[in-house]
Amino acid sequence: MEPRFSLPDSTPRSSKRELVIGGVKIYIYGVDELKRTSGGEIGVLYLAHMRTKTYLVTEAIAHEVLHRYRTDGRKKKYELIAVTMDMRNHGEREVSRQANLTWKDGNENHAMDLLSTISGSAQDFKLILDYLPTYFPQFTHFHNIMLGMSLGAHTSYRIASLAPGQIEGFAIVVGCPNISSLLLTRLGIDPASLNTTAAELGEVSYDELENIMNKSQRRRWPRALSDSIREGDRKVYEEFPTDLPMLICNGKQDPLVPTFHTADWLEKRRQNGLIEEDMVKFFVQDNTGHSCTKEMVAMIAGWIGKMFEEEVVQLTPVLTESRL
Repeated sequence: MEPRFSLPDSTPRSSKRELVIGGVKIYIYGVDELKRTSGGEIGVLYLAHMRTKTYLVTEAIAHEVLHRYRTDGRKKKYELIAVTMDMRNHGEREVSRQANLTWKDGNENHAMDLLSTISGSAQDFKLILDYLPTYFPQFTHFHNIMLGMSLGAHTSYRIASLAPGQIEGFAIVVGCPNISSLLLTRLGIDPASLNTTAAELGEVSYDELENIMNKSQRRRWPRALSDSIREGDRKVYEEFPTDLPMLICNGKQDPLVPTFHTADWLEKRRQNGLIEEDMVKFFVQDNTGHSCTKEMVAMIAGWIGKMFEEEVVQLTPVLTESRL
C-alpha cells in the first residue's frame, strides 16, 4: 500500500508564527517569506488534520505545499500562507482520549463524539476565517482555500454552509460528505435488509432503522443523533457550492471511508445539476488505503498553483500598412 505523506528533509521549512483568536491557538506559516508585506491580496490555505492526530501532521503538509507553490514556475496572482490548528479534543486541546476512539475501540459514544467534534471544528475554522483578516489589516482581501483530511475532510464538507462566500476552493482527502451512511455501515446495518445500498443508508427513515436495530445499535444510534446527522448531510448535499473548484482525493482500498460514498454523492449531484463538471476533480489512487499520500500532496499544491495562476494576456499584434 502507498505510504502516508512524510515531509522530505530537502523541503525548506517555512516560517512559523503562533496566534490566539477567540481562545483558539493557530499556527501560521510563510508570513516571513512574503515579498509584499503590505497592500494587495493574499491566498490563505487552511488545513484540518485527521482523527487522533495533531496539527504537526498538517504542518508538514503546509511546508511542502508552500514550497511547491513558490517554486512551480507559474506566475501567481497572490502569494500564499498556510494556517492550521489542533482540532477539537486533539493535541493540546485533548480533554478525553476516549472520545476520539471508535465503537471498535470500545467507545459507545463514537457517533456523537465524532459529530460534535466535526461541528465544533467547523465553527473554529469559521471563527478564524472571520477574524484572521483583523490581525493582518495590511492585506486588502483574503482568498481562502480549505484542505481537510479524514476528520478534517468531514469537517471541510460542513464548513461550506457555515461560511458562504468566504472559501474559494476545497481540497478534500479521504473524507465523506454523507456521514449517516458511513456510520450506519460501521454500525453493522445490513442495507439489503432495508432494500437499499450502503451509500443510501442515510436516506432510510429512523422508524425503519429502529425496526431492525438491536438494543446495542439503538443505544449507539439514537433518534436525536440520527436527526442531527441527517440535517448536516442535507445541508452538505444542497448547500455545498456548485461553482467553486473542488479536488477530492480518495484511496481505492480505503476500508475506513470507502470511496463509493463520495462517488455516489458526486453522481447524484451531477444528475441534479449541482455540479459544474469543470470545477470538480475526483482522484482515486490505486494501492492506497485511508491515507494522504505524497502524490495527493503534490496534486494539491499543483491544483492551488493553477487556481491562483496569473492569466497571461495575449496581445494582438497591430498590423500597419507597408508602403513601397
